[in-house]
Amino acid sequence: MKRALFITLLLLQISAIPVGADTADSAPADTALAAKGGNTLDTRIFRILNGSVKNGLFDFLMPIATDFRRSRVAVILVWAALVIFGGQKGRWAGLMIILLVAASDQLSSQLIKPLVERMRPCEVLGSVHFWHGSEGWIVTPPEAAGGFKSSFSFPSSHAANITSSMLFLALAYRRWAALPIAVMLLVSFSRIYIGVHWPSDVLAGMALGAALAAAAYLVFRRISFERNRPEGQKA
Repeated sequence: MKRALFITLLLLQISAIPVGADTADSAPADTALAAKGGNTLDTRIFRILNGSVKNGLFDFLMPIATDFRRSRVAVILVWAALVIFGGQKGRWAGLMIILLVAASDQLSSQLIKPLVERMRPCEVLGSVHFWHGSEGWIVTPPEAAGGFKSSFSFPSSHAANITSSMLFLALAYRRWAALPIAVMLLVSFSRIYIGVHWPSDVLAGMALGAALAAAAYLVFRRISFERNRPEGQKA
């Protein structure tokens, strides 16, 4: 957990580094832009992942990946199958996933976001490729107008939640690790692609989720080890 906190603070510092300031005259403008999330390394990467890689396939996939309401039936069915058919290991894994998502969501949304109070890119940047829910894809005005998202940005709760749960599953079921890892990366990337998170938001969320997943896996492995030990060897 200390390592995740360190990474989170480091990402906050990186996200504020202005780039491309060639002259002294440009420094005030760059500083003002950086204060809004403007001319920074984070913004340059955001522009690439949100705009430069834009294509029809991603426009179709990313709203599905990012919206739990669109995939909740599949998620619930997979979780239920894990609990019902996965034996004792599956039931413990199902419980751990619930606890992990609850912990990562509360830490990111209720604790860190109100402390950092970082605005989302769709609020402070213009010309963002933005998924506007029922209205579909739009490009925000060239001059930042705001009014699209009222909640804070750092860290990404979606990234924290999906990383904590999927990385835990990858650790617990290593034969099938590629599938949860792919889901984790897809959902995390979607948050940048739809215009609601900076890259450092997503990386910080993933760091938080990874720390929780690792801790949960250690507990899970200890529980599994204890329950599988012969009676005479139990403490």
